[in-house]
Parts: sequence; C-alpha cells; structure tokens
Amino acid sequence: MNTILLHNRIASAYIFTIMLCIFATSSVFAQNKTVEEQEYIAAKTAYIDGLAAFENNNYEEAISLLNKAYVKLPNHPGINFALADAYLQINDLENAEYYSKQARTLNPANKWYHLQLVEIYKAIGNNEAAAKELRNALTHHPKDIDILYDLAQIYTELGKLEQSNTIYNKLLQLKGEMTSIRIEKLKNFNKLNMKDSAIVELEKIRSMDPGNISTLHLLSNYYLELNKPDEARDVIENALQINSTNPKSRIILADIYLTQTKWDSAQTTLATLMDDSTVDHQTKEEVAHFIYGKYNNNPSNTAIQQAADNIFKKLIQNAPKSGKAYALAADFFLNTDQPQYAIRALERATELNPSNDSIWQQRLQLLLEQRKFEEVIKAGKQAIQNIPQDPILLYILGNAYLSSQQYDSAKKHLKEASTLPARRQLKANIWGSLADTHAGLKNWDSAFEYYQKATDLDTQNPVIYNNYAYYLSQQGKELSKAEKLALRALELSPDNTSFMDTVGWVYYKQGQLKKARKYIQKAINSGNPNAETLEHMGDVLLKLEQPDEAKKWWQKALEKDPTRTHLKEKISDET
Repeated sequence: MNTILLHNRIASAYIFTIMLCIFATSSVFAQNKTVEEQEYIAAKTAYIDGLAAFENNNYEEAISLLNKAYVKLPNHPGINFALADAYLQINDLENAEYYSKQARTLNPANKWYHLQLVEIYKAIGNNEAAAKELRNALTHHPKDIDILYDLAQIYTELGKLEQSNTIYNKLLQLKGEMTSIRIEKLKNFNKLNMKDSAIVELEKIRSMDPGNISTLHLLSNYYLELNKPDEARDVIENALQINSTNPKSRIILADIYLTQTKWDSAQTTLATLMDDSTVDHQTKEEVAHFIYGKYNNNPSNTAIQQAADNIFKKLIQNAPKSGKAYALAADFFLNTDQPQYAIRALERATELNPSNDSIWQQRLQLLLEQRKFEEVIKAGKQAIQNIPQDPILLYILGNAYLSSQQYDSAKKHLKEASTLPARRQLKANIWGSLADTHAGLKNWDSAFEYYQKATDLDTQNPVIYNNYAYYLSQQGKELSKAEKLALRALELSPDNTSFMDTVGWVYYKQGQLKKARKYIQKAINSGNPNAETLEHMGDVLLKLEQPDEAKKWWQKALEKDPTRTHLKEKISDET
C-alpha cells in the first residue's frame, strides 16, 4: 500500500474512533437538542458512516455520505480530508485536489493534509506543485522526516539532484548515519557525473559496513571509471581477503588488469575461474559475456582476442548445460572467423535448446555457407522435426538439396515453405529457389513462372534477376527481357563478376558480340573468374572468328574446372 494512503487510513481510522465516541455521547441527549443541533448530529452521523464505508472500500457510498456531512459542515477539515481521500481512490483527481486544498487551508498545521495534497499532485503528474506543497509543509514542520524524505525524492524526479542531496544532508543531520540515505546521494552524484563525490559517499558507506562485498565491488568499479586502477585494485583485494573465492571479485580484478594492460594476469585470473569446478555455469557465462564485451569494444587488440578465445574454448570444453553459453561462443567464433568452432558450439546449442529456431537457423546457414550440404540436410531434418512449418528452416534445407542437385527433395521442402506465412523478402527468395529447382528439372514454364513471381514481389534482389536472365538466354527466350533483367541485376550489384558475365552472355545470345566481349572481359578483369566465364570468353572469340584465342580460354576453363570434359572436344576441334 502507498505510504501516504496508509497514513490516510490511519488518520481516518483515528478520526472514525473519535467520532464514534462523539456520536455515542450526542445520541443520548439528542431529544434535548434544537433543530440546528440535531442537523449537526446528523452531519456527524453521515461523516462517521462515510468513514465506515471508506474503510470497507465502498468509495461511492462513502462519497455520498461524506457529501451529506459536507453540506452541513463545509468548513470541517476532517470531512474535506475524507472526501479528498475517497475521490482519490476512484481516481477523480479534480475533486480530490479541490477538497484536499480545502482541508489544508482549514488546518495548515496538519501534516497529513499536506501529504495528501502532495500525493494528489503526484498522481496528476505535477511534481512542481508537489514540491511546493512539501516546502509549504516544512514551514509548519521543519524537521519532519517524512516531509523531508518526500521532498528529496520529488527533487530527484524533477532532476534537481543537487537540491535533493541538500535535503538528504539535512536528514543525515537529523537522523544520523543511514546507509539508505547515503545510497540515494550516491545515485544522484552518479547521475550528475560527479564521480569524486560519488566515491566519497561510497567510502562512507564502506566505513559503515566494511565487510559488505557488494559495496566494495561498486567502489572498485567507480575507481576504475575514474581511471584510478591502483585504488580499484586496493579495494578489490580487500574484497578478496573477505572472500577469496567470490567470482565477481575475480572478474573485477581481471578488469583492472586489462586496464593496466597486464594481459597475462587478466587471462590467468579469468582462466582460473573457468577451470574452477566449484564455480557455477552461470558465473562462467558471465565471465564469457565480460570478455566478449571487452573484445567488442576493442576488436583489434590481439591480446584481448586471445584471452577471449581461450575463455570461450574453455567454456565449450567444460560442457555447460546451457544453450545460451554455446550460442554466445558460436557468435564469438563467427566474429573471429573460426567457423569450425562455431559449428561445434551451435551443434551443442541445438542439442540443449532443440526448440530454439534462431539457433537452428544460424547453424544450418553456417553449414550451407561452408558448402557442407550433406550436414545441412542431416541437421535440417532434425530441425524441422523439432520446429515444423518454419519457413526459414525449410528454405535452408531446400537450398541444401538444390545445391546437391537433389531437385525432387528440394522442390518438396521449398514448396512447403512457399505455403507458409513469411516476410516479403523471404517469400521472394523461396520462390527464387523454387525457380532454380524447376530449372534444374528442366521444367522451364514453372521455372519462369516462379522467377516472375519472385521479381514482382522483390524488386531489389539481384540474384533472382540474374538467374532469371541467364536461364531465359540459355533457352533463347525473350532475349530483350533477359537483357533488362541482367542489367537490373548488375545495377543492384555492380561489382558482381557473375552478373557481368550474365550480361555478356545475353548479348552473345543476341549476336551483339562486341558488347558480349566487353562485359565478359570486365568480369575476367575484376577478379578471379570462374570456369564458366572463361568458357564464355572462348565462345565469344570463336564467334568473332578467333578460334586459336578461343581455344586458349577454353583450356583455361578446363584447368579451372576439370569436370567440364566437354571442353576437350571444343579444344581439339580443327574448325
């Protein structure tokens, strides 16, 4: 229950008890009273009944009865106070404010009337008015602890942190040392970025409770933020004297070593934690998060990377039963170009969290990028058993089958993926892969239908444009459209050598041999061309009646990819 409302209930109960006594006495002599006196007694009766209704949480009935009392006794501060309290309970803040002001005006020396009005102002969201009312209350009760504490809190909410601390200082003078007040001052100094003052407060808190390790941790971290590692180390060594096995103390000590560029000491401190069988897995995860954060802040620092690498390898070696730990390790290994370790970590993560779709997706995608198609298929089957009807998992599995030229299986999984709800970009990619699958099956009508659907849905996907153009040109169909599609792909990804080759090949099919040679030569000059591009250059040169030059390019293509055995016939052809 709210502190102020609790005070209100106490005050109301107190008034309720007093009024019962008054009513009991008055009722005995009611027959001897004048009409005016009897109306006064009736008003008192309504007041008492209203307080009783309030205590029973019947706020509407309480308001009705209290208003009857108010009609006869409008200048009674207790009735105004009770009405304000009842209106506050039903969130009628306008009436609550009106009657609360009346009560405070009628009896300005009553502390609870001021505090009730403060509570109403806070409910309205007018903290400035609340602060003003508290200052008003202090003119009557300058040393009241409740009023001073509320004012300090209001100042903090208003961002008047220095004024808040001034009030807290007064409270300390009145009450003596209090850890809770020192902590409030510490928070304010921290928000003001007054680190030196914050440390003063921490040292005072430390002196009040020298064995409190949490305080020592906080103080050590403050010294670190102030770039005072020696002081930070002194404090944390104090903490380790109190409890030499506290993991948090050791992590902070490692942080101090890193600040002092004592890489070996930092790594040894953290490695000791990771090797300690008495340290729980959650703490070891915290160590991993800590060192990963340091690495992310300074990825070019090889010493920190080496320390992080050591920690993560220990993390997965100790086999914690936490999928999150392995997922974090995988993320680090991916960022440091260690895919084999990442794959191992992700495999264990999916074993521990088989219903986590994002970890499965990351694992399958990484295997696909490593061209480990059989592993993708094996893991993908497990994934869709644990998480059926996941369009991303089905899409990746379908692509693994497609890359393995298992077109029927690819079509099955990609078709299922295409029927499931998915974002526009993913849906377009699924249709694009379905198109590639039908092209592999030589189902050209279906292939071109899916390519068209994919490009209609996503106008920013260069791969789909490129493949659509290439297969149209291969089939000698709609070459003008193929040209536009190929140029659009190159526009979206101008440095892609495969796309340059496709543009050249479309021009070759159109008989525009000079343009064809230009784009294919550009693809060759731009990097490490694949065997198909080299073969295409030979085909263009043959059309340009340069057979000897053509054979040189075909020979290069064969050396690049010995499986293209059909090139042997081209090379040996005497024409």
